Amino acid sequence: MHEVMNNFDQRWQSAAQAARRVADEPAELPFGFTTRVLARFENTPVEPWLDLLTALGLRAVLTSAILFIASAALVAWQVDFVSLAPSWVDAPLSPHLLLP
Repeated sequence: MHEVMNNFDQRWQSAAQAARRVADEPAELPFGFTTRVLARFENTPVEPWLDLLTALGLRAVLTSAILFIASAALVAWQVDFVSLAPSWVDAPLSPHLLLP
């Protein structure tokens, strides 16, 4: 382990010394460099949008379905299935219940 650290330190020091010797002003790019980069960029094959949207669309549908099922299960677990209206047995007798 100590040997690995010494090797790293040696490489780090040599890289730092080389960086100190470099001039502060940036070097110019060779003639036609930008044109070559743009030409290579235009020649690269492009993935069809349909394949990309299909892959992402399937993930979105699956994610939405999982979230829907999880949400429905959480709501079903927390809902009290007792009716909110009192039954005839639970409600006290009053004239309002007997009137139409």
